[in-house]
Amino acid sequence: MRPYIFLAVNTAIFVCTFNKIYAFVVAAAWILIPYFAAPLLVSTDEKGNKYFRTIFYVAMLTAFLYLMHYDWIVIFQKIPYYKALKFLGLSYFLFREIDYTMQYGYLKETRVKLSFVDYFNYVTSFYTIMAGPILRYEEFVTDFYDETKAELSADDIISQMHRVVFGYIKLYVISSFMSFMSGYWFGRITEAGNIFKAVIIYLIFAAFNAGFIYFNFVGYCDVVTGAARLAGLTLRENFNKPYMARSMVEFWNRHHITLSEWIRDYIYSPIIKALLSGAFKKKLFQAQCCALFMTFLIAGIWHGTNFNYVVYGLLEGLGVVLSSVRTQKLKKKYGKKGLKEYEKRKGVIIFEHCWTLMYVAVSFSFVGYDVVGLLTGVVK
Repeated sequence: MRPYIFLAVNTAIFVCTFNKIYAFVVAAAWILIPYFAAPLLVSTDEKGNKYFRTIFYVAMLTAFLYLMHYDWIVIFQKIPYYKALKFLGLSYFLFREIDYTMQYGYLKETRVKLSFVDYFNYVTSFYTIMAGPILRYEEFVTDFYDETKAELSADDIISQMHRVVFGYIKLYVISSFMSFMSGYWFGRITEAGNIFKAVIIYLIFAAFNAGFIYFNFVGYCDVVTGAARLAGLTLRENFNKPYMARSMVEFWNRHHITLSEWIRDYIYSPIIKALLSGAFKKKLFQAQCCALFMTFLIAGIWHGTNFNYVVYGLLEGLGVVLSSVRTQKLKKKYGKKGLKEYEKRKGVIIFEHCWTLMYVAVSFSFVGYDVVGLLTGVVK
């Protein structure tokens, strides 16, 4: 009975987000095609057809790019487009559908439940439809049907309710204040009068914007994680004090953890395998750096449709690569033991924290604001 209750709720929310029939039809196709394609992908693999899977994912990604309507991709500016096609949850649907279709053969072999009801509940889960956390299909279904879970105690219920309430405070009070302040300071950059003041104001804006992104996202995750726990579902923790990180590599191991793990498995791993079997054969570290840069560039582009997100991806990729190179050089200079001692120095700790925070804030400033347009205007 429980799966069908979730099915009814997910369907109702899904349907209510559309005001045009054609948008609903496109969204329904976006969900249904991967479900029916998954068995075909496995059967064609077994028959030795290497191209069907490639064609399927290329078509899927092309459709995604069109539906998102990236305004810096020239070809999409010449193709007719209806704004209603960019439906709620499109990006996160893609993550779940790729996981389902990529893992289908394994799921079938290990006899994980593969019913349409479970697939639909997984893809359209109203708890995580907007911003994650990004669950894997096996993880979702295993948790959903786990009968060994102990019932929530009164203390557990109060704890989760507190988490939901504090999540709303982060989401609607703290992040709203941060949003107001970042918008205020962003508007003052062009009024600075000289480059020095402009840079100071820009850094103040970037700091408030980074605070907004954190509290908005963490607040949302607290609300949905706490609410899901009260409904008997367990969602992955998505944050682990990311602004306490001492490098960009550590930051992405703490920030949006489920996204970091997803891009590691489905973007980074295939890229580095291709590089190591080709141009970067026997050049592991160089291949890792190249793969990291490409991975974060792709992840940055996924975040938004204008050119600011391309710059954001470039900065994230560059930051992670520089962090990796620095660590590699310090290892060579001090050795493993010496590096641990070096990292304990107070001056090093302060420098690494400050540098990472500043880099994150500057790179995040391209999320939600037209910084590219601002800089272009200044140059002109």
